[in-house]
Amino acid sequence: MLNLSAKIIENSLTPAEIIEAVKIGTIKYESGIYKVPTRIHLEGAGITNLVMPAMGEDYFCTKLVSVVPSNPQRNLPMILGTVILSKMETGETIALMDAPMITALRTAAVGALGLDLISPKETNKIGIIGLGVQGIWQTIFACSVRAVKEVYCYSRTKVKFDFYKKKVLKKCPYLEIYWCESSAEVVQKSQVIYACTTSSKPIFLATEKLIKNKRFISVGSFQKETQELPNLVYEKADVLLIDSTAAKEEVGDVINALNNGFFKDHQVFTMGKIFTGEREIKREQNVVFKSVGMAAFDLALASAIYEKIIVTEDLLK
Repeated sequence: MLNLSAKIIENSLTPAEIIEAVKIGTIKYESGIYKVPTRIHLEGAGITNLVMPAMGEDYFCTKLVSVVPSNPQRNLPMILGTVILSKMETGETIALMDAPMITALRTAAVGALGLDLISPKETNKIGIIGLGVQGIWQTIFACSVRAVKEVYCYSRTKVKFDFYKKKVLKKCPYLEIYWCESSAEVVQKSQVIYACTTSSKPIFLATEKLIKNKRFISVGSFQKETQELPNLVYEKADVLLIDSTAAKEEVGDVINALNNGFFKDHQVFTMGKIFTGEREIKREQNVVFKSVGMAAFDLALASAIYEKIIVTEDLLK
């Protein structure tokens, strides 16, 4: 059985390979090849524990994750856990993988797929609100699908900026990265804005002038009582693109947008339906993308990493 650290996982595949693996997993989920039950949320004492199983053709996996918002104060990651990958044929466990890294990479891949679907090809200025792990990887993966030149950033504390900038420039040394004094400034200066926070309320005050011709990607909030993007962003959008149908029941951004009547059912659909040819997005449409995550992405990435590892033993050294 393999025991794969975050470092091994990070170095196993390129961003382009990870994006492709997650796209294939999305299509398999949409086509019914991947079986993904509703994930289990267990909450208490300010901690969220998640159990996320998924079953495919050759493998099944279960991700066990704890989200502890107070951990950064202890110099610990906010997300901890393990991905367990097993063979379908025998049921034997074949790999244990670092769940935070799997989560970071597959979520960044989902964000990149969303960026590719909702933004013009000439997009070269992105904004990142929230400079934690997701902010770092969303920036890096965005550069795999768009020729990003400028990145505008903001977080509640500027102390994260230097670490964020160092990590991003290590992978994408050509980027010009700028600190903004507010989240609204990020929106003003960017063409596509990523929300990568755990905020329970909208992260900037929206006006029609501020959000006009902007595209938004929310990847942070994942609970019913949280909403990263302001109501006006959803009210002015033509389509709400989601990464899984579970988003309609699990996350406040989507639940509130539907309850407020900003979208009709036909205006909210998964990115998988675009990949399978069931739906399309027109260039002139204003589209918001919301990712809440699902175990199909974990299964797709874990499977791809395992298969790469067993044929490239040098990665284990």
